Amino acid sequence: MVAVRSNEQQNPSASDLVRAMSDASYREHSELLYSMHELSRLISTHVDKHMATVRVTHVQWWALMHIYEQEGLTQTELAEVMQMGRASVGKLVERLEAKRWIERRADDSDSRVRRIFLRHEVVPIFVHMTDEGKALFKTFLAGISDAEERRLLAGIRKIRRNAEPRA
Repeated sequence: MVAVRSNEQQNPSASDLVRAMSDASYREHSELLYSMHELSRLISTHVDKHMATVRVTHVQWWALMHIYEQEGLTQTELAEVMQMGRASVGKLVERLEAKRWIERRADDSDSRVRRIFLRHEVVPIFVHMTDEGKALFKTFLAGISDAEERRLLAGIRKIRRNAEPRA
């Protein structure tokens, strides 16, 4: 009796071919970066859900965080940091300004340049973000010791430095 190979054995799937091409170290590294990407997506989804309760969209809270971290950015600089087009960021800035959450001020040395600053009216939004952030930290970091968190953060900072574009 002759053994007959199944069609699956004769024709490996695309996934099988890709796995066969990848060595173990590639798979380990890809799992790390894929997991980081998925974690980032989960964090954004979680924050989006909670910010929607105060009528703040993803791009709005994301822009507000960038403005908070680097207050005084120009619109062009904000567009670069957010990896968005200048026109799209222009519309976003106008919406944030209409809500009175930010203001544009003339640059001290060049009156043609306008810099973006937070207004006091945005403080309640940051209070909400902070409260939700604390809940997120408690949930997402459950079972992670302070030492483990410091090591993870140090590793992520190294990865980020390596990923930054070189001048």
